[in-house]
Amino acid sequence: MTLPRTELDLLLAHRVGTRLDLDPDSLARHLPLLEDVVATTANGSALITELGTYAPPTFAGEAFAVRAGLVNLRLSRSAVSALISTAPDDDSREPAGLWMFDADGTAVHRSHLVSEPAALVVDVMALAPRSPGPAAEPPALPDDPGELDHLGLLDLVTTGDADLLDRLARPSVPPSGFLPVVELLCALCEHGVPVGFAVPNRGCLQATVGRVDHVETGDVVGVVSGPAQFAFGPGDVAELRVVRTHSVHGPVSTVLLTGVDGECLGLLGQLGLPPADAVAAWEQMVADVFGRPR
Repeated sequence: MTLPRTELDLLLAHRVGTRLDLDPDSLARHLPLLEDVVATTANGSALITELGTYAPPTFAGEAFAVRAGLVNLRLSRSAVSALISTAPDDDSREPAGLWMFDADGTAVHRSHLVSEPAALVVDVMALAPRSPGPAAEPPALPDDPGELDHLGLLDLVTTGDADLLDRLARPSVPPSGFLPVVELLCALCEHGVPVGFAVPNRGCLQATVGRVDHVETGDVVGVVSGPAQFAFGPGDVAELRVVRTHSVHGPVSTVLLTGVDGECLGLLGQLGLPPADAVAAWEQMVADVFGRPR
């Protein structure tokens, strides 16, 4: 019997790759040294990609600044089971790459390495010692939906637990189809209000924040925001859920794009530490499109 091949198997079958014996904490320390990368997180229904330099990645339970102009990653340590460095591929015109896989061999994040220091940094990563001591356990999420804060929502989305997400992240307006988010994106573009985008994939969440420069609709809804692009397949979105959580500016709305199984495909919201006027403008737009929260 031939067992099905994982995404990790398929990559190594078609590309020259080297496995790096790097634990999640060592990986987080080295990623910002790569300088310019094209970083991508995709889950089959939504995608975010950005040209930039990594901010120091954070893990569940830690602060998450979401800095403009940097590639922001939120990780569960289980998402970093295998790290593969791939050589440049002249046939496909792809530069060297760095791929992250979970324990099932599923790709959760990838980078194309486009800076001069990248090759040297990867060599250093291959020789880096593993971090001492056991990995820290992520904090437990609250049992009461009313106690969920904004950072907890991001950690909940990162875990990919659809049942827990459904129990804790209760919608504050009736769930709807995908069309209202297109209306919201167009309003953000017209008025120049900054917003955050995030896409999770099996323990990895990539986020960016900035103004919406362009919105494209069709079989794929695409957004350009500075050096970042966010896209999703509208046919994969079963519902939009507006969730209200506690933040530094009081209750704040986050729009979750969820699939048929209840999993979060992507989200829009005020990420990091946005100014109060941006939060106020965002809340007004969400209310205009979805109605006032219950």
